[in-house]
Amino acid sequence: MLIRAEFLALLFLASLSIGCRWIGEEAAPPQELLDVAYVVFAPVTEDDLTSPVAIGSESRAALVAPTPAEFRYRLQLPERALLTFSIGIAETGDTSSEGTLPGNRMRFRIYVTEESSESVIYERAIHIARHREWIEQWVDLSRFAGKEVWLTFETDFPGAEAGTPLPLIGVFADPVLHDRAAYDRGRAVVVISIDTLRRDHVSVYGYSRRTTPGLEALARDALVFDDAVSTSSWTLPAHASLLTSTYPSVHGAVDMKRGLSPEWPNLAAILRDNGFFTQAFVTHTYLSRDYGFGEGFDSHHYMPETRAEEVTNRGISFLRARGDLDFFLFLHYYDPHWHYDPPSPYDKKFDPTYTGATSGIWWEFKELEEDIEPRDLHHIEALYDGEIAYTDHHVERLLQEMKRLNVFDKTLVVVTSDHGEEFLDHGEWEHQKTLYEEQLRVPLLVKLPENRRAGERVKRQVSLVDVAPTVIEVLELPPEGSFQGTSLLSVFNESKRPEAWAETEHTLDGSHLISLRRGASDVKAIFRRKDHQVTSTTLFDLGSDPLESVPLEDTLARERVHKRLEAFVLESEARREGKRVSPPVELDAEELERLRALGYLR
Repeated sequence: MLIRAEFLALLFLASLSIGCRWIGEEAAPPQELLDVAYVVFAPVTEDDLTSPVAIGSESRAALVAPTPAEFRYRLQLPERALLTFSIGIAETGDTSSEGTLPGNRMRFRIYVTEESSESVIYERAIHIARHREWIEQWVDLSRFAGKEVWLTFETDFPGAEAGTPLPLIGVFADPVLHDRAAYDRGRAVVVISIDTLRRDHVSVYGYSRRTTPGLEALARDALVFDDAVSTSSWTLPAHASLLTSTYPSVHGAVDMKRGLSPEWPNLAAILRDNGFFTQAFVTHTYLSRDYGFGEGFDSHHYMPETRAEEVTNRGISFLRARGDLDFFLFLHYYDPHWHYDPPSPYDKKFDPTYTGATSGIWWEFKELEEDIEPRDLHHIEALYDGEIAYTDHHVERLLQEMKRLNVFDKTLVVVTSDHGEEFLDHGEWEHQKTLYEEQLRVPLLVKLPENRRAGERVKRQVSLVDVAPTVIEVLELPPEGSFQGTSLLSVFNESKRPEAWAETEHTLDGSHLISLRRGASDVKAIFRRKDHQVTSTTLFDLGSDPLESVPLEDTLARERVHKRLEAFVLESEARREGKRVSPPVELDAEELERLRALGYLR
């Protein structure tokens, strides 16, 4: 074995006192070990191994040396020490030694040495087939509280002959030493979007099936908004509104070929500029970097159609690794979106006796409309509800881990959805094509730091454009002039009746639908426009007709809403003014095929 980069050892010895100045304080800040000098032992090699290391689609800063290798630190541990890191198997590019592997597993070990004793605190062997993924890990070091120890990271390949170059190396990425006492400090925001979550299928709002016991528990600590509406009936424009606090006609991300302009101030960029570490885990291509949703995030991870369990796992790993910093975590859960195929036991949770042939797979039920039997429709909705209950369980897991890490109380938590879903309510399936209530009404729960206003319910209408201004106000940051929404906290001191607009251009006839809503008991207007002209206007009295079954014939009301529409269109055009042009999006063949499999391309 040979010491590489001997000067690091000298730096290491000289920096012991510097690197540990924070030790002994009431709560230590996180210490990124890659910034602390260490000694590395590894075989002699000519390979030019550098950090960061790319594995799969993600690059991370890492401890890098040819396997087998040791990386040794001399550290003073805080009282409630927690070590977070990830492991991975990287390819060296040396194909000449591919046949030299004696087995199929890379081994990772971490041990602590204090005086004459040595303790293995972590050991895991990873099959080389997993060389395309990072694996998040954490270790509790509190049993070594306050001690000065050697901390050694080790990689080896059991059975490999000493000195033999290997085509793979094991790497430890982003090792950080934390003090658990620091997790209740600083500022924190967690925004959770559960895709396609229809409000009247959420038991927090009185649904007969108990689909969301986890959100019911959160509601006891949160503000619950009883009349929250989206700005659109599909994912891309609604999420763009959520993060930019602008309506679709303004932000312009309104079809599959146009993304969100990076020139629009968005919540992630504002928080990053104010010292927050910003992280996104998203599960649909419409929220990927291709559509501009990487803007403002220090780390943006796209996981196509990934199940809720893994989304929560990634969120928990992030909280462990970054929970003692100022952070913004955005989590997007996809499961309630079609296809409705929840994992066991949620597939039978709400309809265990069904024996029919109808499934929740979009391609299998999409042609069933007037011919569908009520029993089969009941089953499809039960599968959808199973997806909601499954997602709720894993959201609750995330919230419970926040409490265990002691970050829950300090955190502003927002749980909402981008739109609802239709089950033939107005003769159609799914979403995108209309702006009826089943599409626009969404859940919205806001847990304020220190659980202020816990358990209160707000009946006044609010919109997704109000979320970003709320975050800015709660954090006491300067207001953003481009925002069209207002803080959700303003509902307690403003008497003006709010308006909420929604739009979709994903319609069967290619028209542009716009709706104007003033609350759950007022008149709602749905305008159909083509070539910038209104071709039809439909009015509903939501107070007496919440299912939007019988259109109103009210000439005066029609004249009033037409004037408001004209003002809305002019304001939207003025806000855009030809600037902040939505960038074109060209998806690769893999993404196009994914959209086709999901039913977006027909």
